[in-house]
Amino acid sequence: MKESEYILLLSKRFSGEITPAESAILDNWQRQSPENDQIATTHQRIWEAAQGYGKNFAPDLDADFKKVQVRINNVVQPLMRVSHGQRLMRVAAAIALLLASVWGWQQFSASSASIVTVSAENADPKSVTLPDGSQIWLREGSQLSYAEKWIGKERRVKLQGEGYFEVQHDPAHPFKVELANGGTVEVLGTQFDVRQTANQTTVLVRSGKVRFSPTAQSEGPVLTANQKAVFDHSAAKVRILTVSSLNELSWQTGGLEFVNTPLNHVVSDLEKFYGVNITLRNPAMSGCPHSAPLTSQPIEKVLETLCLTHQLKVKKMGDRSYELSGGECR
Repeated sequence: MKESEYILLLSKRFSGEITPAESAILDNWQRQSPENDQIATTHQRIWEAAQGYGKNFAPDLDADFKKVQVRINNVVQPLMRVSHGQRLMRVAAAIALLLASVWGWQQFSASSASIVTVSAENADPKSVTLPDGSQIWLREGSQLSYAEKWIGKERRVKLQGEGYFEVQHDPAHPFKVELANGGTVEVLGTQFDVRQTANQTTVLVRSGKVRFSPTAQSEGPVLTANQKAVFDHSAAKVRILTVSSLNELSWQTGGLEFVNTPLNHVVSDLEKFYGVNITLRNPAMSGCPHSAPLTSQPIEKVLETLCLTHQLKVKKMGDRSYELSGGECR
């Protein structure tokens, strides 16, 4: 390969567009000599400096580099007859010229870069499909912003309010959710919920693993399945809890589901979901585990099933109030 082609591969690496095969070729070339390694370092510094001018950068690298490849060859080929220092300076100058032209294209097109903003304006969750196939559901009053086409090593979105995420697995391109207060949630592939209010930010993980950094200046804890982190904005502290059910996500799933959930937690989830008051009279039943598939049946039907399962008796005490008595834990 010609040296200009290695320079092309360097640019594809820094932009996140390089393939595994191309990366292996580039690594081998860079190890061949200190001179090659220094060329790579110089290219990286110039590239990083050019990136500072803006984030919405989406050139076609293959096409752009082919257009100027003749210029680079004209500079690179005579370098065999000059000193090492002159060679490096000429290569750097060629790269700088190329990146300057790309930056000029960027400045011309930045104003037309497409940022998609989606809002959930009613009680039904708003479903969003991202460029990588990831799915997001927005709760009423929430908003999501993302680039129509992702360029680079990261997949970034901005969230206001609450959203439930099912992220496509892609270790080479970490997924980051930017929060309204400057914090982030970073994942590789998982299902999780982020809820933001004026007083706190909550992250609940259904499956997989995430890192929750509650502010821009902090790197917070790693959360796994059935863990929840609650960040208090005023106290600037994070609490980590293990949840017995994932029914906080009922706004997205459309119903309640229980897997060996203590009965007192079942009662609490039913009260929140249906907007009712339920009194469990027998304290001995509080820790009795209950399992039931996802359901959104009327509260009367749910209580009837609960009573049959645990030998309870239900009594309606008012319009939205119920009492459970007796019971046998099995």
